[in-house]
Amino acid sequence: MALQDKEHTPQIEKNTNFLQALGHALEGIGQLLVRERNMRFHFLAAIVVLIFGLKVGLGRSDWLWVTVAVFTVIMAEFVNTIVESIVDLIVGDEYYTLAKVAKDVAAGAVLAAVGFAVIIGALIFEPYVWPWIKMILTR
Repeated sequence: MALQDKEHTPQIEKNTNFLQALGHALEGIGQLLVRERNMRFHFLAAIVVLIFGLKVGLGRSDWLWVTVAVFTVIMAEFVNTIVESIVDLIVGDEYYTLAKVAKDVAAGAVLAAVGFAVIIGALIFEPYVWPWIKMILTR
């Protein structure tokens, strides 16, 4: 086996400084966006919600709730991916009932977070969206 240069050798020791740790964290976010279709969808939905919030001129407290809802979904997707990766690493191609439970519960957490975000979004954006809906329905 040929020796690898330091740049291509996998790191097995602790990070030596903040920038190294930051680089690994950004790499993790990038991996999540590249590997997980649902995360890309959540990220796109978050951008749409944020643009719509800017367009309608949300107030400070509304922005707080929208931000909490968006980051709740994104963090749930992070945790879901972590659980799936660890389970896959441990069980490989084998089937274990508890592995299925872990993955299903992690996916359920994402679904619960999305439900929370939808409720928050409906409460926050209803006064802005309802007049448009009424106008469309009364034509």
